[in-house]
Parts: sequence; C-alpha cells; structure tokens
Amino acid sequence: MRRNRPLLAAVLLGGLTALVGAAPAGADPAEVQISASASTVHPGGTVVVTETVTNIHGFTVLHPTTRLFSTPQNLPSFTTLVSCSGVTCSTVDGPNGPVGYSGTLPEALSAGESAQVTFTLKVAASAPDFTHQLQGQLFGSNYASERVDGPAITVDARADRTIKLTGTPKPGLLGGRVDFTVSVTNNGPDPATSTTVTTSLPTGLQATAGTNCAPSPGKVTCSVGQLANGGKGTAAFSVPYGLLTIGLPFTFTANRSGAVPEDLNSANDTSSVTCTVITPLLASCG
Repeated sequence: MRRNRPLLAAVLLGGLTALVGAAPAGADPAEVQISASASTVHPGGTVVVTETVTNIHGFTVLHPTTRLFSTPQNLPSFTTLVSCSGVTCSTVDGPNGPVGYSGTLPEALSAGESAQVTFTLKVAASAPDFTHQLQGQLFGSNYASERVDGPAITVDARADRTIKLTGTPKPGLLGGRVDFTVSVTNNGPDPATSTTVTTSLPTGLQATAGTNCAPSPGKVTCSVGQLANGGKGTAAFSVPYGLLTIGLPFTFTANRSGAVPEDLNSANDTSSVTCTVITPLLASCG
C-alpha cells in the first residue's frame, strides 16, 4: 500500500492545483469597461467609444454619470463631442478648461446595476500624430471610482501632396525677371496642416521675396498653410536676370522639405523648370 501513496498524493495535489488555478464562479464584473470602434483614427474622422459602468458596491450611487478622459493629452484638446446615446452630454471641466466628457444617467444606479453610454467623437482636422490612452470613470454625488484605463487610440494623419513649379518670363530691355509659382495640391486622405517647399537656384542668381516665400543664398523657401483633402495652395517668388544670362539655360528645382502631417509618397514631391534667356526681350521656361 505504501508504494501507492506517492501516486495518490500526486493525484490529490494535481486536483488541488486545478482548483486553485480556476477562476472563481460568479466573479464581480468590472466597475468600468471601455471599448472603441477603431484603434486608429484619421484627422477629421469619427470614433465611437462605448463605456459600461457597474455599481459593484452595496449602496446606491446617486446622480451617476459616466466620464470619459484620455491621457496624456486631454480628450477635448483633439476631439469634439458629437453625441452620446440616450443621456445628457456635457464636458468635464478642469481648472484650465475642459478635460473630458460626461454622460448623465437618467436614474440612480442601484447595487449590482449596470449602465452603458456611447460617445461619438470627431477628431480635429489639425490633430497631430499621437497615441492616446482612453480612461473611464463612474462618478456620482456620493461616490467616485478611480479612473480606469481603456483601449488606446492612435491619430494617424497622412496627406499626399503634389508639388508643381512653374515659371513665367517677364523680359526687359536691359534685363528682366522670371516669376515663379509654387503650387501644392493635397491628394489626401487627410488635411495637410502645413507644407514647406525649397527651390534651389542656379549659381549666380538670387530670388526676391514674394507671397509666402523667403529667399536666402542659393535657394528660396516657401510655405503653404492648411489644405483640405483636394485643396490647393500657392506661393510665389521672382528671380531677376541680366544681360550676362543670355543664351544660358538655368534649371530651378523645387522639393518638398517639410510637411505636417508626414507625406509618405515622395514620387510627386519634386518639380523642375528650365528657363533660357534668348535675347533681352525674349525668354522661355518649360
């Protein structure tokens, strides 16, 4: 019989281990649960956040609300509240302005009772790339839970821009100039907050300041502000030429040198124009 004791002990121990490792039946539900319709959102788009709160205590929570926050940046700093389902919506104000959103439940929340609020949020068109941690809270006049972390949402902005440089000669008897236009077209899908284009100048030539353009030795830098999907912006500068440039072709090349949000398609970020002064009164660019 003694030979069977180790085997019996092993069986009993294994059964005890299984019982200890098993999740207890009837475990309390989470006090605050959050889900989001998407983990990645684009500027100008919407995301639906569902928050479920459960009163896990033995008392009634009076005047209950579901509160929605984000960290490290406050949720209202990059979103607006479009609506919330079946409850009264409002903002949660902090010492320096709104810090979150709130949905006021119609009745007190009894012990063991749950409620759910769905928030529809619109992401700001100018929202930068960032990952935000959603947080939820059950808040009443006689009780407030700790903030509970929910899913993270990432603002992922992309804007493909097409750069186009064009030159228009303005001849003069003793010398003229070439007026250049830098065009930026936003092909989307998201708004373009800003675009910087730098045009290199041939040796011996300098640019003069124009609309949204600033010259410096050997180049000119132009900036275009916010463009919606499909929008177009322009900047302009001029390059004077004299008699010594007659017969010489000059090539001007514009390159995108900065962008918010980032531009992942570099194939259309460069444009060149070659200009030739044939006589003081005749010049061409193409």
